[in-house]
Amino acid sequence: MTIRKSIWVAKPPEVSFKVFCEEMNQWWTGGFRGKESRPRLEPRVGGRFYERTPDGGEYDIGRVTAYQPPSLVAFTWRAPSWEEEVTQVEIRFSAENGGTRVEVEHSGWDQSAKTRDARRNYDTGWGAVLGYYENAIRAAA
Repeated sequence: MTIRKSIWVAKPPEVSFKVFCEEMNQWWTGGFRGKESRPRLEPRVGGRFYERTPDGGEYDIGRVTAYQPPSLVAFTWRAPSWEEEVTQVEIRFSAENGGTRVEVEHSGWDQSAKTRDARRNYDTGWGAVLGYYENAIRAAA
């Protein structure tokens, strides 16, 4: 039941990783707290993956479990409506054909009825997120 998405971008892994991890609040639009909230990632193992709203409110989504620039970032993911369920996201950045292959794996969907039911929306959601990322990476130096 793992969600798997993959795209190729025309930037080297160093740039691709930086835009995804360090600049996500500039291109990843919307979140649990509304379309104006922005996800952010603290760049270290144990760091927070969280949303910040325009009024400065912060809401934890998960924790960074791997941070290996420019090849891997991983974090846990917990939706506000889930009780104890936590899923895992792993994103790999690999050099390919003069650019970068970005591969997303989001696992842990078979924990409960809530996560199983949510999987379809997240599958679609990751497609949208990668679309936002592709637009941002095109403009990156």
